[in-house]
Amino acid sequence: MADVRSFVNKMEKAFGVKLQARHRKFLESKEDDTLGDLKLVKGFVRGTFHLDFTDDALADLGTLGEDSGIDDMDDVDWPGEFADYVPFATMLDAHGEDDEPVKSFLVVSVKDPACPVLVWNYDGWMIYPLAKSLDDFVAGVAKSKALDHDRAGHAYQQFTWVAEDEDEDDEEDEDEDEDEDD
Repeated sequence: MADVRSFVNKMEKAFGVKLQARHRKFLESKEDDTLGDLKLVKGFVRGTFHLDFTDDALADLGTLGEDSGIDDMDDVDWPGEFADYVPFATMLDAHGEDDEPVKSFLVVSVKDPACPVLVWNYDGWMIYPLAKSLDDFVAGVAKSKALDHDRAGHAYQQFTWVAEDEDEDDEEDEDEDEDEDD
């Protein structure tokens, strides 16, 4: 979506919240243009993902669920269970098939000015802390604390930003290491 202000208005209207200033600055400054792909390493959901921070589906949970292959997304009581968060980015497996949706997406806090970033996953409708602030997220720092939330899982221990060609080399190295161990 080209018009970031329109996207922000759509998000605020859809969730009945005001996005934090840091979140709006991230979108308006197009900070995501410098990040690359997100490689989740030590946490519940693992892999390398292309992220979209202004996908129209982020403002519509039904569409987000449909696009992510989450059949029961309409059953999630978002205002009751996740009112402190809004969807932040869609995730597409960087090495998977387009027809295999990732049943996860990123969420960001609308209550905390630091804008903690978490991974939302369909399995148990759980959230997993990824970065304690949007600044740490951009810097690739995974130092979140345990979260006091009924649906909180363990915090991520590591994630990084990778270029597409860089990630493929890392995976080949990991495969070779595993073969040597056999």
